[in-house]
Amino acid sequence: MTKLRIIYAGTPEFALPCLKKIYNSEHDLLAVLTQPDRPAGRGLKLQQSAVKQFAIEKKLTCYQPVKIELDFIQRIKELKPDILVVAAYGIILPVEFINIFPQKAFNIHGSILPKWRGAAPIQRAILNGDKEIGVSIMEVVEKLDAGNVYALRKGLRDIKLTSKDYFQILADDGAELMLSHLHSIANNSNLVSERQNDIEVTYAKKISKEEALVTFEENSDELINKILAFNPFPIVRARFRGKDCKIYHAEKSNIGKMSIPGHVTIINDDLHLGTMDTFIKINEIQIVGGKILTGSEFIKSYQVKPTDIFTHAT
Repeated sequence: MTKLRIIYAGTPEFALPCLKKIYNSEHDLLAVLTQPDRPAGRGLKLQQSAVKQFAIEKKLTCYQPVKIELDFIQRIKELKPDILVVAAYGIILPVEFINIFPQKAFNIHGSILPKWRGAAPIQRAILNGDKEIGVSIMEVVEKLDAGNVYALRKGLRDIKLTSKDYFQILADDGAELMLSHLHSIANNSNLVSERQNDIEVTYAKKISKEEALVTFEENSDELINKILAFNPFPIVRARFRGKDCKIYHAEKSNIGKMSIPGHVTIINDDLHLGTMDTFIKINEIQIVGGKILTGSEFIKSYQVKPTDIFTHAT
């Protein structure tokens, strides 16, 4: 088997499982690319990406270009890499850069391609109520997420799992698929790929905070999908007694009676909220600035009554 000389490009925690597997493999990890440090948190202090933190810990060469330009391309070319591996990098890769890798460039993409090309595939799949969810290994080409698919793992979506849950699940699955793909390349195996069907393409645009400002005048499935999709970011917001609150997790209630949007029902110490069609059971909720509580804890902490109403956040 040939040892591959690898450049790795990734930024958030989603990119860590594959990076760790490559680091612990027999292949040569020449350098890591990640986004520049960004201001984050209340103090807006510069924060290193998860990938940079790992690179520092393991003393890996780490580059943080704002944009990939010709001088940087030349610097990477001088390292004589074989292949580029990408996972949630977040910076456009020009074709001049992609072309310096003789064994091509491959990306871990959190969707069943050609569905949900773009920035937020996992969130959009959950928001859309997709029955299946998965991860693809695709060739990086000039057009966004349009390359041939070399590996795919998919399954039925668990309707109680959030985007946060699936970030980890699909990151782990994607890492396994990518390592298997790299081993196939290193062993000169015959690679089989499938061209994406352009008719089936959908796009997963970036999530905005405004999308999380929900109204209860929608059906229960849509609202639950939003709550699950927008955890960990931006978290669904509503208002309770004049204060903003965040809803982290909810599921379908088993209450048979008709509901009024936003109205509270308490059964067996569980918090249920009305929607346009039926109730949803609130499992995790937080008044902004307070602790994240279960529905039962929220009822006790705020002495919630059946006369209370949740309204649209602004």
